[in-house]
Amino acid sequence: MQYPITITPNEILSILERLHPDSLLLVRDETGLDQETQKALWRKVAFSYDPPRRLATVEYLLLIMHQACEQERAAYLTKVFFPWIGIKRRLHDQVMRIIDDIARTNEIEAYSAEDAAHIATKVYRPLVSDVFDPYMTLLIATYAFTEGTFVDIETSNLGAQERSKAEVVESRIRQSGGPANLLEGYDPIVRNALSHAGSDGVLYEPGSILFRNIKRGPTPIVESRRWSHDDLHSHVIALIELVMSIDAAIEIFGIDSVDLASEREVTDRFVYHVLNREQRLALGASLGGKLKQLQTIETIPQAERLDLLGKILFLQCAERDIPCTSVAFNTEHKTCFVTVPVEAKPVSDEEIRDTVMPLIRYLVLARAVFGELFDRFVVDAEVAGSSVMKVALPAGPLDEYAAEQAGLVDLLGDAKIWLDGVPLTLVIDFAALASAEDRTLGSRNPRRGRPISN
Repeated sequence: MQYPITITPNEILSILERLHPDSLLLVRDETGLDQETQKALWRKVAFSYDPPRRLATVEYLLLIMHQACEQERAAYLTKVFFPWIGIKRRLHDQVMRIIDDIARTNEIEAYSAEDAAHIATKVYRPLVSDVFDPYMTLLIATYAFTEGTFVDIETSNLGAQERSKAEVVESRIRQSGGPANLLEGYDPIVRNALSHAGSDGVLYEPGSILFRNIKRGPTPIVESRRWSHDDLHSHVIALIELVMSIDAAIEIFGIDSVDLASEREVTDRFVYHVLNREQRLALGASLGGKLKQLQTIETIPQAERLDLLGKILFLQCAERDIPCTSVAFNTEHKTCFVTVPVEAKPVSDEEIRDTVMPLIRYLVLARAVFGELFDRFVVDAEVAGSSVMKVALPAGPLDEYAAEQAGLVDLLGDAKIWLDGVPLTLVIDFAALASAEDRTLGSRNPRRGRPISN
């Protein structure tokens, strides 16, 4: 594995043709992108340190992802693909730090001991631990989904160390085919030596580096690997090439799967995992702008506008598979009332909490539909037509929730609640909640006063 590789012009042309986005689609006939956007995507997919490796890797990744989709496409998208995109977005800061460290070296060839130490510790090691490991999660989760053993994305991501993940990937390739050099940039001996260097783990010598993975004990067991500076260079390039190939494959796969965007669950999971906060807010503002035109149009009497908006609320509830009985208004006090059915009256503290939180979602939805026509929103929960619980919130906290500046738990603390007409007060231990959330893996939900990183 040495770079640069030797390749003929005819081979380059053939690879470029096969890496054209339209050539990589397996479901759609064409990307549907405009010419300039398609050219930009083609450049991204085809720009490679190693074009033959890029082609083999991208085609293999697309193959296994589409094989997983043969089990159930919507489930693969919502449980594996989109959540993994969320993991990838959480890697952004680590990736930028690695890029900065690469930039600090004028040339990536490590021809001095100082450059070798910098690239080994600041580039190769974090590439493996911070990027390679979670990128392998996509393959591990895809294999598991195809085989029917998938649990969830966090189990695939954190259920094994990267060495175990790499062994699984290599085993699947041996069994079912695939590029034998897919993980050529990864060396667990080097990775462990760099992670636990101590006094004897890494020795930088003229022209080469000696890596030792030392299993400590009365009689230490040593695994060694000696790399030339060119070897270090090549392994870094191979890892970067793998990451870029996975990035290219997921873009093509995403375009190939766009026809499922009309399904509500797929759309919701896409918005939650794939879009960042700014993109989600922009999408919400775009949709809200269309509703605002109906909310404020003066050529339609208010009663007709409210009737139309009420039908939109019913439609939105139906799309989310949440029942809604009726909607009413007190225009004098600018209050919107939504009546919904519940199965039973809550009794215990846990039942009350678990009933109130879904009810708040109706208020969030009503605020989105009716906008500034109302300042207060009330949901009335009924059992067999009889009111058992009411929950009310002013517009302010609902707007904070929509802007991802507050979470559902914050709104739970803000809400006014009545059970059989008797006011209730829910006391939330936010310190205990924060401690529990610190131990919870995956994306973090918004909380008042806590910035959102995704």
